[in-house]
Amino acid sequence: MGQINLSELVENYFNAYETTERGALEELLSDDFRFNSPVDDKINRETYFERCWPSCHDIQEYHIQNLLTDGDEVVIRYECVLKSGATFQNMEHFLFIDGKISEITVYFGFNYRDDAVINEKVKSLNKAFVTGDTDYIVENLAEDIQWNFVGEGVIEGKEAASNMLEPMRGVVAEEHTIENIIVQGNTAMIEGTMKTPSENDEEKVYAFCDVYTFDQSSDANIKKLSAYLLELTSEE
Repeated sequence: MGQINLSELVENYFNAYETTERGALEELLSDDFRFNSPVDDKINRETYFERCWPSCHDIQEYHIQNLLTDGDEVVIRYECVLKSGATFQNMEHFLFIDGKISEITVYFGFNYRDDAVINEKVKSLNKAFVTGDTDYIVENLAEDIQWNFVGEGVIEGKEAASNMLEPMRGVVAEEHTIENIIVQGNTAMIEGTMKTPSENDEEKVYAFCDVYTFDQSSDANIKKLSAYLLELTSEE
C-alpha cells in the first residue's frame, strides 16, 4: 500500500465544506473522532456534525496559506471567505490514526474572526428588531447593559431593557433596508431605513443607526447600545 498523503486528506476535508458534501467528510473522520476549539471541548463525531457542519452553507471558499505535516500530524493556516463577504483566519491541528482524522483542534484567529462573527451577529440582531423577536434580543443583552436612546434617555440593566422591549413583541416592519455595517473589534455600527405601521394605520418611515459595544465573553453580549432614530418626512 502506498504512503497516505495527509496533506491531500486535509485539503479534501476543507473541500467538503466548500461543496457541502457531507458524505465525503464522513469518510475522512474516524468513528471516535473528537473536535476541540475555544468553545468546544472534545465533542464527539455526532455532536460535531450537529454543531459545526451546518456552517458549510455559509462558506464560499477557503484560501490555504500554510500547510505543514509532521508524522501523523498536520497544521494548517487558512483564510475563510463567507458568502456574506466577511472573512476570518484560523489555524487547525489535525491528528491522524490509520489514515483517518482522529482529532482536530481549532485556534481561532484574532481580528478577522471577530469581525466576521460580530458582523453576522449584528445582522441577526437587526432582523430581530424588525421582526419583533424580543426574546432573541434579550438573550443577547449583558446583565449590565446600558441602552442609550439618543435624545430621549438611557435604560440600564437587562431587566429594564426586557420590560421596555415587551410592547415590540411580534411587531414587524413592513419594509426594511440595511445601508451599511461597520465592525471594528468589539464595536459595530449598522444603519438603514424601515417602514412601520402606526396606531392610526398610517405608515411611518424611519432612518436608524445603532452603535453596539459587545463584551469580551464568548457569547459577545451587548454591553452598550446607542440608538439613533429619525422619522423621515418623505421616502426620498
